[in-house]
Amino acid sequence: MSPFDAAALASESALVLRDLNQLEAALAQAEQAVALRESGRARSLALSRITLVDIHVRRGDLDAAVQVGHDLLCTSPTLGSVRFVRQLDALRQLLEPHRTYGPVRQYLTRFDDARRARMLLLADIIPP
Repeated sequence: MSPFDAAALASESALVLRDLNQLEAALAQAEQAVALRESGRARSLALSRITLVDIHVRRGDLDAAVQVGHDLLCTSPTLGSVRFVRQLDALRQLLEPHRTYGPVRQYLTRFDDARRARMLLLADIIPP
């Protein structure tokens, strides 16, 4: 029996396909991972949404990236795992070069506010 469920397999497949620059196939897998995670496991859903935003940015679809990004920020405002925060940081770096695009700029403002709130939850674990 595999240690992966269907959502975990789709999520890992999306990451591998993204790394191979097979962005259309990666997008399909990432969307499947998010759909399979919708009903539970907030941390896994959030990590899958980070992957989906990443793929949209790499495909040049900033509007889709921002849309999923807003869903990401709503996933669980109190989610504060170290891995999640580090992936948020990487996502912000990926979006920063697109800051001149209005929706991305607005999203990054909201993103930064949400990140600060999450960091308060992890103040004892992650140094500033």
